[in-house]
Amino acid sequence: LFGDEEVLPVRSHPIQTAADFRFIYRGYDLEVTRAPSGWRVGVYPRTADLPILRRSEVYACDSDGAIVEAKGRVDGALRL
Repeated sequence: LFGDEEVLPVRSHPIQTAADFRFIYRGYDLEVTRAPSGWRVGVYPRTADLPILRRSEVYACDSDGAIVEAKGRVDGALRL
């Protein structure tokens, strides 16, 4: 407390760091980062004509598994 005012934290969750590495797969950015339980891959379309994935994040114990799963989701979205 400062005088009569209560100080609240600005951020209650950890700040997300930049991607550990990123690459392009079939028009999508795949951003690979460390996650508390392993690895996370964010999947984001680079152009407006590509479908947005319903679930744009993939989690796995190892980075290779997360990347394979993310590529599978991109392939599935483009198959439609």
